[in-house]
Amino acid sequence: MDTAALIVAAGMSTRMGKFKPMLSIGAISIAERVIATLRQAGAGRIVVVTGCNADELERHLAKSGAVFLRNENYRTTHMFDSALIGLRYLQGKCSRVLFTPVDIPLFTASTVEALLNSGAPLACPVCDGRDGHPILMGAEVIDRVVLDSGEGGLKGALERCGVPMT
Repeated sequence: MDTAALIVAAGMSTRMGKFKPMLSIGAISIAERVIATLRQAGAGRIVVVTGCNADELERHLAKSGAVFLRNENYRTTHMFDSALIGLRYLQGKCSRVLFTPVDIPLFTASTVEALLNSGAPLACPVCDGRDGHPILMGAEVIDRVVLDSGEGGLKGALERCGVPMT
C-alpha cells in the first residue's frame, strides 16, 4: 500500500474574507501548490475534502487527479469532521496519510520526504519549536482517530491515540 494525502478545504474562509484555496501564490493557487508539493514528495492518491464553494474548487482542481469528497455540513461542522470524511475514505486503502489543511501551502517536498523517511507512525515537521504540517499518520493512527470523540479536534484525537508524535 502507498502513501496518500488528505487536504481539507471545506471551510468558509470567513476570517480571510476571500476563498483561501483559490488565492494565488505566484502563478498557481494555494490549493494547486499544496497538491503539487505532495505529489512531488511521492504521495500517490490525493483526496481533497471540499465544502464551501465546492463546485468552483473542484472545477479549478479537476486536472490535478485528486479525488473529491464533500462535507455537505461544512457550515455547522469543524475541520475534524472534514478530516474524518477523508480518513474514513482512505482507511484500508493506504499505509499512511499526509494530512494538511489547504491554507498551509508553504511546506516543501523535502520536508514531506523527511517525514516519509522517518519511519514514524505519527510525525509532523517542527519549525522554531512549533508543530506544523503536513502530519504523517500511519494506518494504526488512522484507525484510532476515526474512532475518536473529536473533543479538541484532530489535535486532541492525535494526543489520545496512544502513539507519540515525533
